[in-house]
Amino acid sequence: MHTPVKIKFIFFAVAVAVFIILAILYQSGAIGAGTKVLPGEKDITPNSQLEWHTLSASDIPTYYSAVGTIRSREEIDIISRLFTARVISVNFNSGDAFKSGDILVKLEDNDLQAQVEAAQENLNSAESRLKFAEEEYQRYSKLVETQIVARRVYEESVSNLNVAKAQVAMMKHELKVARTNLEYATLLAPFDGIVAERNSDPGDLATPLNPLMKVFNPAKLQLHVPIRENLYRKININDQLQVAVESSGKTFTAVVKEIVPSVDPGSRTFIINADLSGVPTGLMPGMFARCEIPVGSKSALTVPQSAILKIGQLEYLSVRADNGTVLKQLVKTVPLRNSNLLEIVSGVNHGIQYLIP
Repeated sequence: MHTPVKIKFIFFAVAVAVFIILAILYQSGAIGAGTKVLPGEKDITPNSQLEWHTLSASDIPTYYSAVGTIRSREEIDIISRLFTARVISVNFNSGDAFKSGDILVKLEDNDLQAQVEAAQENLNSAESRLKFAEEEYQRYSKLVETQIVARRVYEESVSNLNVAKAQVAMMKHELKVARTNLEYATLLAPFDGIVAERNSDPGDLATPLNPLMKVFNPAKLQLHVPIRENLYRKININDQLQVAVESSGKTFTAVVKEIVPSVDPGSRTFIINADLSGVPTGLMPGMFARCEIPVGSKSALTVPQSAILKIGQLEYLSVRADNGTVLKQLVKTVPLRNSNLLEIVSGVNHGIQYLIP
């Protein structure tokens, strides 16, 4: 009764085994694969029209890659010059642009205005007393010559005149101080710039110790970068550097304006400041930047980029073998700065011949 079932099971097992064997033979190339291709590189007989190039060494510039920070030459903290005052208004937020002379922060000034008015009244009184003293002096100076008044009276008028002049000078000084203090209550923008940080709000207490705002001039940005000490004599004022700011995706030109003649004993580096040319956009103080500093030259094997065949992560150069055939030689290259050439760092030697497809 179970015999047909067993027969079917046996036929199924045999069919599976045959299928596996055929699959193995197909994968190995024993059946259905045609002529077998041997592993390895296949030599290519070169066409007589191909133009061979000889690989030779040439001098290329070398660079030192340094990292630095974008800064503004005009980057200041806005603080109150008054001993203490309440913030009335803050007219700009972080990131806002402003013009020179704009009111950035307004401080409470009622008592300062009262001091100005009081100083003005004191000056008016002193000037009135001075006018009276001058008239008295002029009158007595004529009468003393004819001995109508005593010389003591005349000398008193001279003393009163000098005292009145001194009081007027003092009152003018007090008025100037009061007006200056009143001006300190209005904090004006010293240049066209951008607010980097806003640290105050209306109602806060302003003192000389707590900055109310930090601002910078975007037209005077510079690169602040430490350089290793053995390159001190290779960098000169007015050297031009190419500065790459990764966050902006742009490259800028900077001119060296300052070389700080002091080496940090910890890092063994000195500082250079290079001004960015023009009015760079999209940059802010604190951004990371990288610059390439030319430090000399070296001998290197170079080929055009078109001579290299890339397959995945591998690079090949078509070279001429001893028997005249073309072989694909595995090489390793690095790109050259500001050039369409590649430097070959390994894989081939000086003097071989290669093809440019």
